[in-house]
Amino acid sequence: MSSESPEKSDQEPEEMESLAASEAADVVDTLNKNRSRIFVGIIAAAVAACVVLVSGQLKKQKHLEAAAAYTAAAAKKEVAALDGVVVDFPASIPAGNALLSKAELLLDQGKQQDSLKTLEQFVNEFPEHPRYAQGLFGLADLYHVSGDKEKAKSYYEQTVEAQPDGELTPLSKIRLGDLALEAGNKEEADQYYQKSYTEHPGNPFYSFAEQKISLLAVGDPPVVAKPEPPKPEPASAEEKKDEVTAPEAVDKKPTERKSVKAEQKADTANAGERPAPKP
Repeated sequence: MSSESPEKSDQEPEEMESLAASEAADVVDTLNKNRSRIFVGIIAAAVAACVVLVSGQLKKQKHLEAAAAYTAAAAKKEVAALDGVVVDFPASIPAGNALLSKAELLLDQGKQQDSLKTLEQFVNEFPEHPRYAQGLFGLADLYHVSGDKEKAKSYYEQTVEAQPDGELTPLSKIRLGDLALEAGNKEEADQYYQKSYTEHPGNPFYSFAEQKISLLAVGDPPVVAKPEPPKPEPASAEEKKDEVTAPEAVDKKPTERKSVKAEQKADTANAGERPAPKP
């Protein structure tokens, strides 16, 4: 056993070297045989990288152009200019922004139905837009004002679902509470107000929710009956006496005026009968 081990130990390095040489030769042969394919693969990868890079640059450039177009259109405050952004840059974020600005502009012009249609277009065509929740809330608000409480509730709920921690979520919950209160359900209204108050501390509508909760706890103010008008007081004895004597005083005035005129006529007649004064 001991005499055979040195021979094996001497043979193992030689076998390993020959095996390594054989494997290296196989690798070289494989590279030589597939050299063209390898080069083609490298070139294809380089071309793909260039395409991705160029496409990214073009996309970035297109986005910059769309953003500049939207900024210019928003500054003009013209519906036609905003429509141009939507047509020239479809499915882009600036195009979605243009629809939201258009809806706001139409609302300022008193065109509520046109604003409603514009917001519906935005919600249908831009579900992945960063301001998607704003479009939903705008629809809810318009339907709430118009009296369609069912659709208003649906869009308020969609706003909360789209952005559970969004800036419009606490206000949407307050509006849902208002709808419940308008329907006469004070318990449901309080639940929505409490959710807005407790689940979103520090939001801009925090104090508003707190005020709603306080007013709901106080309840409706008591109804005070309208006071009756005061009744006229009975006339005193002196006032009655004045009422009786007043006509007599009125009747005496013409007599007094006649006597004054008669005296004036008498004076005039007497003056005519008097002798003229001596020079």
